Amino acid sequence: YQDSNSVGAPSWPPHLSCSASDPPLSMAVASQLPLRVRLAACMCQRTRLIGLRGDLPWRLDPDLQYFRSLLAAHRGAGILGRATYDEAIRTHPEGLPLRPIVVLTSRPMVAGDGAANCGVSSAASLGEALAQLQDTAASWASPESGSAVVWVLGGASAYREALPVAASLSLTLITGGFDAAAAGAGPPCARAAYFPEGWEDYFVLDPSAVTPESRFDAASGLTYEFHEYIPRRKAVA
Repeated sequence: YQDSNSVGAPSWPPHLSCSASDPPLSMAVASQLPLRVRLAACMCQRTRLIGLRGDLPWRLDPDLQYFRSLLAAHRGAGILGRATYDEAIRTHPEGLPLRPIVVLTSRPMVAGDGAANCGVSSAASLGEALAQLQDTAASWASPESGSAVVWVLGGASAYREALPVAASLSLTLITGGFDAAAAGAGPPCARAAYFPEGWEDYFVLDPSAVTPESRFDAASGLTYEFHEYIPRRKAVA
């Protein structure tokens, strides 16, 4: 979705106009802020693997720290699939620096799922989640920011749906030290999850970002890189 006032930066929904019957200006402006959809993921470069048996395939502390720093620096709402939300609760027991959070699920959220936490709701699809966040933007977004940031954090189907509307992608690439086959990603019971095939058709490296460099984490034995991407349509524009 393309905001007519923001070249190359997709938003949801298109900009709306005010009328005399609208809420007070401050609330109206906040509710009409375009949603700036951002993706963040950690992926095995060779296989696109992002999940295994309902959990992360690896434990890479530098990535977890980088991930939290991104969310803290660009505060906003979050959209997560049900399995991703369950994994996030385990991996980040202190909670994610996101509010509100919408969990994509066909099952109602109950107190045991963390729904009792303030700001956690559910939706049946990405489109429904985005519409829900747009409707409530006045309660969580800052009009001064010019847009309301929404982080889509997985899983695979959520990423796939979000690719066409994403304004950026923060991707940690595992470039060495991990063997998907040895980790048991092959059998169906492994419930392996993969970043969408063809994602490169949507993004190019952000020329204004720090040039990715190879890093090594001694604790995990993994080699990795932090990459920042922008939409191809924005790069062309």
